[in-house]
Amino acid sequence: MAALQFDESLVCLLDTKGKDTYAVEEELAGVLGAAGFVKPSYAPAMHEREEGFPTGLEVPGGISVAVPHCETEHVNRGAICLGVLSEPVAWRRMDAPDATCDVHLVFMLALDEAHAHLEMLQKVIGLIQDQGLMGRVLEAQTPAEVFALVGDKLM
Repeated sequence: MAALQFDESLVCLLDTKGKDTYAVEEELAGVLGAAGFVKPSYAPAMHEREEGFPTGLEVPGGISVAVPHCETEHVNRGAICLGVLSEPVAWRRMDAPDATCDVHLVFMLALDEAHAHLEMLQKVIGLIQDQGLMGRVLEAQTPAEVFALVGDKLM
């Protein structure tokens, strides 16, 4: 898998009070779009994919995450955008699409290689297994602090 761009400019501390999955996805897709990583078609394609294949990963008693992404044709250059949510957002679950989980972190993937999502999912799962680290990410006050905690683990 080619290296994906990830730096502190792609870490977003989001005020999610009153926001839903769609609003969070739009905000993060906007960051990727403004930086030229994705095409205008990225957000609509991601929403459509999320409808059929939800990406919430529940961690019972822990910090749950979502990993939204879409097909490579909507991506200019590969990147990861990490959203740290001020309040959890109900996200449909990958393993039980009719159920939701309260997501605190969103790892939005802009992948420029087909099937690269499997390798990235493994990295994300490795991260969320360290719930102590995930707690420190949620407590971080700046994008630089978040990047210092997880940057090397996502590359």
